[in-house]
Amino acid sequence: MPLSRIVELALLIVSKTTEVDLKLNDADLPTPSFGPEGLNDTLLYRGIAESRQSIIEATEELHALMLGPVGHLTSHSHEIFITLQAIYPFRLANALPNGNDEASFDEIARVSGLPESKVRRILRHAMSYRIFCEPRAGIVAHTAASKYLVTNPLMYEWIGMVTEEMWPAASKARIRTRVADKFSREAY
Repeated sequence: MPLSRIVELALLIVSKTTEVDLKLNDADLPTPSFGPEGLNDTLLYRGIAESRQSIIEATEELHALMLGPVGHLTSHSHEIFITLQAIYPFRLANALPNGNDEASFDEIARVSGLPESKVRRILRHAMSYRIFCEPRAGIVAHTAASKYLVTNPLMYEWIGMVTEEMWPAASKARIRTRVADKFSREAY
């Protein structure tokens, strides 16, 4: 009996991930991590580019298959932009005082100027996307993603462009298309 597509994908993911792991070990490079030490260019290593792309494509396809058509059509994570839209203007990634990798919700609130209750809600939502983590009760720490916002100004500004300009504009695009359609029909 031939293997189903989901098993083929799972085997491809295992095979290619093993290749990546071996190549990174051979090159004495660290494996990807969600921890703040995950801020490295490991994934840019040329020796893994093809395998990495195969893994990404296979995991995306397997993810969509496991969601099914309804889940796939309704699961796109636009909610992350809600969190990023709050992280950006209040510079929450930079709000861990004195460049520390850990701080209490209260300390972050004081630096950001937001009430602690809002900081808790925003950062806990961000944690569901692996942006920040809570290693101990009430203590926030950087993950690779949140630390990247601190160390890479271009990424930080890209987040600002997407959340402050593109996302709001995209939500109005259909309305503007309808208005344009109406006026173009009336012109003839």
